[in-house]
Amino acid sequence: MGKDDIESLSKTPNVQAKPSSTSTMSAEKHQQALVGPTKRKGNPKWAFWRRNKDPYSGKRYFDAGYWYRRPQREYIEKEFQGFPIVDDETEYSHRDIYGRVTTQKKDVLQYISPTESTPRPLLVQATPEVMKNQPAGDWRRVKLDGKVPTVLKISEWALAQGNSCLRWLRIILVVPAILILLSLPLGKAWDDTEFDDSYTEFPNYTWDYPKHARNRLDCRPSNERNAGNASVHSGTRSSDVSTKIRLLRPRLLVVLRNDKWELISDTSRIPYAFISFTASHFPFRPSKTVSVEKAVSAQNTLEEFAQRKTLEAGLEAYWIDFRCCAPNEEAELHTADVHRMCDVIRSADHVLVLLPELSRQRKLEWGARMWTLPEALLARRQEILFCSPTETTTISKLAMADQVWDDGDASDGDHQPTRVLAEHYSGVLSLGRLELFTIGLEALANRQQNGTFYQGDIAYALMGLLHNRIQHDRSDTLFQSLAKLSLANDSDRLIERMVCMFPPPSPMAQNPYNPSHQEQENLFLSLTAPDQYHTQLWDIEPLCQVAGVAVQDQTLILDSCRGVSIRWKAFPQMKYKRSYGFRKLIAEIVLRSGAFWSGLGLGLIIKYAWDFNNKTYSDEPKFGANFPNTDDWSTDVGLIFLGVVAVIFAFLLSLGAPAAVRRLYGGRVMQSAPWLVGFEGVMPAKDLEVLIFGNCEGRLTYDPSSTPFCERDPAERIGVEPLWISSPGKYPRPALPQGHRLFTLIDTGSLTISVFSARRPPSVALVCGREGGMLRAVLCHYERSDNCLYKETVVRMDSVTLNQAKGLSWVKVGLGDNWGRLG
Repeated sequence: MGKDDIESLSKTPNVQAKPSSTSTMSAEKHQQALVGPTKRKGNPKWAFWRRNKDPYSGKRYFDAGYWYRRPQREYIEKEFQGFPIVDDETEYSHRDIYGRVTTQKKDVLQYISPTESTPRPLLVQATPEVMKNQPAGDWRRVKLDGKVPTVLKISEWALAQGNSCLRWLRIILVVPAILILLSLPLGKAWDDTEFDDSYTEFPNYTWDYPKHARNRLDCRPSNERNAGNASVHSGTRSSDVSTKIRLLRPRLLVVLRNDKWELISDTSRIPYAFISFTASHFPFRPSKTVSVEKAVSAQNTLEEFAQRKTLEAGLEAYWIDFRCCAPNEEAELHTADVHRMCDVIRSADHVLVLLPELSRQRKLEWGARMWTLPEALLARRQEILFCSPTETTTISKLAMADQVWDDGDASDGDHQPTRVLAEHYSGVLSLGRLELFTIGLEALANRQQNGTFYQGDIAYALMGLLHNRIQHDRSDTLFQSLAKLSLANDSDRLIERMVCMFPPPSPMAQNPYNPSHQEQENLFLSLTAPDQYHTQLWDIEPLCQVAGVAVQDQTLILDSCRGVSIRWKAFPQMKYKRSYGFRKLIAEIVLRSGAFWSGLGLGLIIKYAWDFNNKTYSDEPKFGANFPNTDDWSTDVGLIFLGVVAVIFAFLLSLGAPAAVRRLYGGRVMQSAPWLVGFEGVMPAKDLEVLIFGNCEGRLTYDPSSTPFCERDPAERIGVEPLWISSPGKYPRPALPQGHRLFTLIDTGSLTISVFSARRPPSVALVCGREGGMLRAVLCHYERSDNCLYKETVVRMDSVTLNQAKGLSWVKVGLGDNWGRLG
């Protein structure tokens, strides 16, 4: 079995095949099997169960302690344009971090449970506004609710603003309930408790082999040839000329010998000229629009033209592609000749550009072709010879940036990639490895690709500008070829930096759920421009490493990043340490002493009132006593009065129980248990704090620079709440990319709020880099069918988060969206 067969099996879901029994079927059953499976009517008592199994029924159900609503099938098919839900019976296998294998059909959006380490359907809490006005995507929804202690809820209800008489009435009503709850062990939740200071881990690991691994030991076991192709650092040596990565001399040359031009293979120590032209000027290749006779005539014209200009340049040999490259029938050798053309250019004495005429339009047409850019940049001399049948002129590489190469809208002086490359190869400036890769890619992508044979041709054209080469793989996509090329070269960890970038949405994206190939190319092409955080690629310091390029397009395998699970189903009960001040001491004394005074008073009243009714008092003293019996009467009455005073004092103290409970659960937060909790929609900070903590004391604040939606105080670096959140309806909401919706992320470790937009709720945050004094966290949603994370957005987090997040080994991350996960 070859490598391609193994890769195809890896893409195929694990489905257990059932043995065929057609031979034992009756004719009727055999005919039904040929037509297709028929639906069984089944027992009517199981009809309700079958309806409950529909994951897209849009109805309300109860599971795992939560009432949730399933997504609506009609809305999802409209939202994810072009991808209707297909109810197939295919079961996809999943191997968790402990090696346990489970199978399941495609279902709603899922996440990895931190407690069970297995995939579970994702429950997303949503605000009432979102629940009412916007249907869910392919995820289940629950009502947004907090987990506040009951005693605090009761106290806050009693202390709510309103009529003073009603407030005192509410206080009197809730005092018995508060005292009963506080007498239980669970009622003393205000006491500082120990908690883990680490974020919830993300238990995931990918067991897939990379298509192109950074280290050969991580490649799929196969023969030596396939292993060499799979590794980005193959370094294999072979006597086969088609597998040689670099050539010192051309494989073939056209040389003048004995007044006759001959094609020879012994090219050592022969000076030659490299002939450059375009098929639009000389249609030498037969096609639907070019006949064979016309193509042969163009080839003869080119050869005569090249021979004459070669002699005028003082040379007797030249290299031209349709003579010196292998024919198309020898596909492997032909591809190798094209990709090693850069070595032929570097070794040539002159580069001759053949044009029908030396007009500016003809020069621009030649300069618009992708493969002609490295032909001029890699020339040994600074001057390129432009030739027409009647004249020859020289143009320097710097002058070509103005006369030959068009960078489109170059009014911005910082956005001229071809000009920058010309200055670099002219020695005017020196580009770094990271800049050379990104600027070279942008310049090549702006050119026309005439006769593209494979998706990764841009990568192989860019390969000529770099030091290390890669083996050609015709199955590679553009992303896979560029990623493999970057890993093979010392490009300052470009791929790791790219993972952390947050490029703006493509303006040409017509349908975000079904992007064109050109739109997907922008994943690399956007690296030369600042992202939505106004950050350049070289500003990012990677905190992870790419272990390899996955089989799926636009997918990488990351190692050494840190992962945090995002909780969506509900807010946890907050655990935090507070400052212990004098007012908190008084509040605790009030609650604890109230029960003491109440018990003491009731005890005195009951005991001595009983004695007072049953005793007979006389004037004669008791035996051994020096006071009359009338003192017993006054003593009992005094103790009863003291008991009444104690009960009244306890009652007065109990009236302050709600305020004392508020104080005990309040105060300045010194440290809190770290969680990342999200919900769909937005909510004012004061309402959100009441939902999480039970009351509002200004604990939660907006992060000043975590997402593009953040707003800051002009005097200090403090986040402020956007007006469109604090006053909904009065101020317009910001425009969102097509297919996006708003989500809110609360970091309970730093007590900050961040608002972001995404297509799906991300269930994990991967800390992959840092820049500008903050971390870059890539928020991803999880897809069970291929055990892959898909990038949704990027947020910035405080640097202290790095030490509180746990490290991850191999995880598979898709930088594009899994457009067809429903189909």
